Order: sequence, then structure tokens, then C-alpha cells
Amino acid sequence: MSKIDEVREYIKSSFEENIKLNNWISTQEKVNDDKISDICKDFLQVLESFEWAEASIHERELDKSKISTGAITRLLTAKTKLLEVLQTYGVKMVTFPEGKLGSNNSMVKVVSTVKDPEKADDTVVKVVKDGFYRKNRLLRQAEVIIVKN
Repeated sequence: MSKIDEVREYIKSSFEENIKLNNWISTQEKVNDDKISDICKDFLQVLESFEWAEASIHERELDKSKISTGAITRLLTAKTKLLEVLQTYGVKMVTFPEGKLGSNNSMVKVVSTVKDPEKADDTVVKVVKDGFYRKNRLLRQAEVIIVKN
């Protein structure tokens, strides 16, 4: 085998090894990305506990008492921090451009409808539960009430 043939063989084997490594890296990145998304889903369960506690506080009108105001503030500070951590990992809230469902129907669960002749169909009247996604992967569906005339 000539020196040129040896170099060609070396380049060919290096190229094949490079392809294998690139495939391995891509696989590892996907595995890690899936793990991060799963962890974010766990954080969203914690967020749901904060949301439940906050709703309970408002329903019981505990937010009217000066004694409980400090505890409520600390609770909401923790909730805000949790949302910041999720944002750091690329988690975004499902939004409704122009107040309508739009094209993100797979990210939304309509839990109720109301009639309102002053508003167009599919106008979001209330977000019952915020939805979240990360890198186009749904983590939690938004739950909404919309107009249906």
C-alpha cells in the first residue's frame, strides 16, 4: 500500500469515526434534553401546588388579614423564583396572541365556553391554568374558557 493510499484510508476512517461521534453526541444531547424536560415537568407540579395554595388563600379571604400577609408574600416570592428557574431552562408559557386560541390548539384544553355577542368566537375569556412548553415540547396544557356564540 502506498503512502497516498494510507493517507486516504486514514482520512476515510477518521471521517467515519467523526460521523459516529456526531451521532453519539446528538443522541446524548437528546437524552439530556429529555431529562431536563422531565425535571421541568416535576417543577410544574410544584408550581401547581403554589397555584392551589394561592387560590385557596384568595377563596378563604386569608389575604385580607395583616397577620397572614407576610406569609403570603413569602409564598408568592417562592412561586416567582420557581418561574424564573423554569425560564432559565427555556420553559415558556403558552400565550394567546390577540386574545384568541390561534394555532396552538394542541397546547390548550378548553374547559368551558361562554356566549358573548360582543366578542368573536375562540376569544380566550379566562386562563384557568397556565400552560407551559419547552423547545416545542408541551409540558402542561393551558386550560381556558373561550367564547362560543
